[in-house]
Amino acid sequence: MEESVFDLSPEQLDRLLSIGTDGADLDEDEKQDEQTNGQGAGYPEGGSSSAKFRSEGTDASLAEVVEQTGGWMGQYKLLSVLGEGGMGIVYLAEQKRPIKRRVALKVIKPGMDSKRVIARFEAERQTLALLDHPNIAHVYDAGTTQSGRPYFVMEYVQGIPISDYCDHHKLTIKDRLDLFLQVCHAVQHAHQKGIIHRDIKPSNILVSAENDRPTPKIIDFGVAKAMTQPLTERTHRTKEGQLLGTPEYMSPEQADMATEDIDTRSDVYSLGVLLYALLTGVLPFDIHSLRDSGIENIRKTIRETDPKTPSTRLTSLGEDAKKVAEQRSTEISSLTKHLKKELEWIPLKAMRKERSERYRSASELADDIENYLSGSPLIAGPPTTIYRLKKLVRRHKSLVASLIAVFAVLTAGIIISSVFALRERRQAQRLVAIVDFLTVDVLGSARQITGRDATAIDLIDAATVKLDAGAFEDQHLTAESLIRFRLGNLIGDLGYPNKAVPHLERVAEIYSEHGLTPPKTGRLGDGGHRHLVMNYLALAYLHSGELEKAKTLFQQIIQEKEKQIHIGMDLYPWVKLRLAEIYQMQARYEDAEHIYLEMMDPQFGKGEDLPPKYMVACMRELAETYRHQGQYEEAEQMYIKVQEMGEWLPSIPLARLYSDMGRYPQAEELLRTEIDWIPHNRPGKDPVSLITAKNDLAMLLTKQGDFDEAGRLFAEVWEVEKEKWSDDHPDILTTINAIGVLRREQQRYGEAESLLRQALEGRQHKLGNNHPACFESMHELALLYKNQARYEEAEKYLREAVEGRRLKLGDKHPHTLESWNNLIDLYEAWNEPEKASEWRAKLSETEAERE
Repeated sequence: MEESVFDLSPEQLDRLLSIGTDGADLDEDEKQDEQTNGQGAGYPEGGSSSAKFRSEGTDASLAEVVEQTGGWMGQYKLLSVLGEGGMGIVYLAEQKRPIKRRVALKVIKPGMDSKRVIARFEAERQTLALLDHPNIAHVYDAGTTQSGRPYFVMEYVQGIPISDYCDHHKLTIKDRLDLFLQVCHAVQHAHQKGIIHRDIKPSNILVSAENDRPTPKIIDFGVAKAMTQPLTERTHRTKEGQLLGTPEYMSPEQADMATEDIDTRSDVYSLGVLLYALLTGVLPFDIHSLRDSGIENIRKTIRETDPKTPSTRLTSLGEDAKKVAEQRSTEISSLTKHLKKELEWIPLKAMRKERSERYRSASELADDIENYLSGSPLIAGPPTTIYRLKKLVRRHKSLVASLIAVFAVLTAGIIISSVFALRERRQAQRLVAIVDFLTVDVLGSARQITGRDATAIDLIDAATVKLDAGAFEDQHLTAESLIRFRLGNLIGDLGYPNKAVPHLERVAEIYSEHGLTPPKTGRLGDGGHRHLVMNYLALAYLHSGELEKAKTLFQQIIQEKEKQIHIGMDLYPWVKLRLAEIYQMQARYEDAEHIYLEMMDPQFGKGEDLPPKYMVACMRELAETYRHQGQYEEAEQMYIKVQEMGEWLPSIPLARLYSDMGRYPQAEELLRTEIDWIPHNRPGKDPVSLITAKNDLAMLLTKQGDFDEAGRLFAEVWEVEKEKWSDDHPDILTTINAIGVLRREQQRYGEAESLLRQALEGRQHKLGNNHPACFESMHELALLYKNQARYEEAEKYLREAVEGRRLKLGDKHPHTLESWNNLIDLYEAWNEPEKASEWRAKLSETEAERE
C-alpha cells in the first residue's frame, strides 16, 4: 500500500508535482521564471493550481500559497499584492504577450466564491467593460479559473488616493476643484452608460502625473449597479443586513439598503462627501464614532443627521486646522473665508438627505464648480433675494444699468415733487407708486423663484404680470408709459422681441389716447417722443418676424420726415436702413438696393452732416443685397471696399457669401471664429448673433457631410429659438428647413419629409407663395422625393421651384440654375429622355443669352 504525504494520496501528489511541467506554450522568459521560482505555475488554460487543490478537497490555506508572487494566472505573472477588499485580492501582475505591460489583476478571494459573490464579481467585470473614459481605469482582459473563480485584468494606475495626492502636493483650493471636476466628468460618463459606482471614496480615485498634469482615475466598480438592466443573468443582490459600500461616503438611501431604489444621485452624494473632505481635510461625520456605533446607528446617522458646514467643521479642528490650511497653500482665515463665501454651499447641496434637493447629476455638480470658479451664480445658492440680486448685477449689467437709470429719474422726480408737495401731491404719489412697483413687485419677485437664480427675464415677466393686472390706475398712466417703454427696450436688447411687443404697443396706445409719452433717451438725438415709440415698436415687430407691421411704422416715420416733420437726422437714417432690411427679407431686392444707393449719395443729408458710419452700414447691406441676387463677385468687391476703408467686416454675412461661392473652408473659419468671439465680447445668454452663427455653421457642415456636429449645433439652436421666438418666425422656419435637409442627407426620410413640409407651409403662410424661401423648400423637398424614386412628386415641386426662381431671381441666378439642372437629372433618372432634352435645350438657350 502506498503511503500518503501531507495527507495526500500518491495520485494527488503526482498531480501536484506535474503542475506546469507542460511548458510548450511558454516563451523562454516564462520558463526561466518557473525555474527560478520553483513553482511551475504556468496555466495555459487560465486555471490556477490553487483551484485544482481546492477541487480535490485540500485546505484553503494551501491554495493561497500557490497564488503568491512569482505565480501565474493565465498569461499574467503575479508580482505582488496591491490590495485586498471584502471579496477580492488585487495583484500587480505582468503581461508578456501580445503587449508587455504591468497590469492590476483582481480575483475573488479563496473562501469567497459563493454564487452570490461570483455573480457580483461578474457584474463588475461587465460593468468596467462598458466604460471608456480617460479618468476611469480601462479593462484589458477577463478570465475564470478552473474552479469557476472569475478574475479580470485592468489598467495598473501608478497613483495615490486623491486626498493624499492633494495634501502631499499642497494643492490650492482651485487646483483641488480642477482635479475634482475631472472626477465628476468621469462619474457622469459612467452614469450615461447606465452604471452607478456606489463606492466613491479617495482610495478608489487614484491620481498620477501624466504629461506633468495630475490625472485622477476611478477604480473598483466592484459594487456598481446597473440602472437600466441587469448586467448578468445571475442575481447580485446585496445580502440582507450587509452594507454595500463605505459608510462615511454612503448616501442615506444606500445606508437604508434600498438597493432597488438607488440612482445616480447616490453617487452625487458621495461626490459631495469627497469634495467636503478635499476642502476641509476631514469628513462630515466623525469617522471613529461612526464606525464604533454599530450598523443601526451608522444608518441612522447617515439618514437623519445633517452635517456641519465645512467652515464650522474646519474651525472645530483647533490646532489641526493650521495643518489643513498649510496643505492647501493658504492660511486658516483665508480658507475659512473662501468656504463661507459660497464654496461650502456646493458639497452641502450634493449631500442633501432628499435626493430631489441634490444636484440632478454629476454633470450639474461639475457645472456649479465651474460657476464658482468663473464667478457666476451658483445653482446651490441660498434662495435669498439679496444673493440673487447681487448675482443679477454680474450677469445682466445692461439690465441693472437701465434699472438704475430708471431709479435715478424717479428719485430726482421725488425730490422735485417733494419741494412742491403741497401743490403737487398727486405727482408725488405717482412717483412713489413707481418706486414701490420696481422694488416690491419687480425686484421682490426674485424671492418667489426657487431652485435657480432669478434672471432678467424673470423680473421682466413679473413686472408684466403686475402691469397687466392693473398695477397703475388711470392717474398713473405716465408711470406705466415710462416703465413699459423701458421694459420693452430691455427685453428687445435681451433677444426676446415677442415679449417686448405688448409693452411697446401699450405705450403707443397710451400716447395715442392720452398724449402721454416716455422722456427722451438721449441716444436718439432730438427726435420727437412719438417717433421714438414708433421706432422701437417697429424694431420689436421686425425682430419678432412681423415684417408688414414693422414696414408700416417705418414707412410712416419716413413719410412724416418727407412732410418736413422734424424727426432728427440721428433717427431718420436708421429708419431708412431698417426699411431696406425689411425689403431684403421680403425679397424686394431692387427696392432695398435703391435705398442703399440713395443713402450713399452725398446729397442724401440735404446739407446736414451724415456720419461715416451710415455710409459703411449701407455698403455692408448693399453687399448682402448683391449676394441675395446671386451677384457674388459684386458682393465681394463691396466688402473689399469696406475693408480698404479700415472698417470692420461682418463675419456672418461674409461667411454666407463664401458658402454660396463654394469656398467652404473660408466660411467655416469665419463662423468658428465668430462663435468663439461672441461669448467673450457680447455678454448675455445666447445672443441672437451667436445662435445665427451656430445655425449657419450647422448648415455649412451639412453641405460638407459632417452630420454629427451639424446635428449637435442644430439641437442647441433649436432650444434657444423655441424660447425666444414664435413657431412661425422666419428664422425658426429656416432652421426647420435646414434640419430637414440634414435628415434627408442622413437618409432619415420620414423625418425629413415632415420637417421640409412644415418649413414650406410655414414660409408660404408667413412670407407669401412667391418668396425665394418657399422655392428653396420646394427644391429640397423635390430632392427628397427624387432620392426615394417618387418621381411624380419630385417633378411637381422641382418645376415649381424652377419657374418660381426664374420669375423671382432670374434665369441666371445660381439657385435657378441649381433647380434647373436637378430637374434635368430627375427626368434622366425617371427615364424620361424627351423631357430631359426639352429642359436641357431651354437651359442652353439661357446660357447662350448670358454669354
